Amino acid sequence: MNWSVLRKEWGAVTFVLTVLVGMIVVPLALYFTNQGPAAIAAPPVTTTASPIASSAATASSAATATSAR
Repeated sequence: MNWSVLRKEWGAVTFVLTVLVGMIVVPLALYFTNQGPAAIAAPPVTTTASPIASSAATASSAATATSAR
């Protein structure tokens, strides 16, 4: 094995090794995370209006307050 190639291309070698390790670790982590008898709990869905929808009125009143100075 030519060690000068590894000295020049250590970043590429590190990247390839990281990808190979990730190809093993990520599926194992997903497999072991989903082990268990508990059902997946979905977050409750709210039907009220979000505060983002009313931010347009707040922005215009803030702009009016700053322009009056």
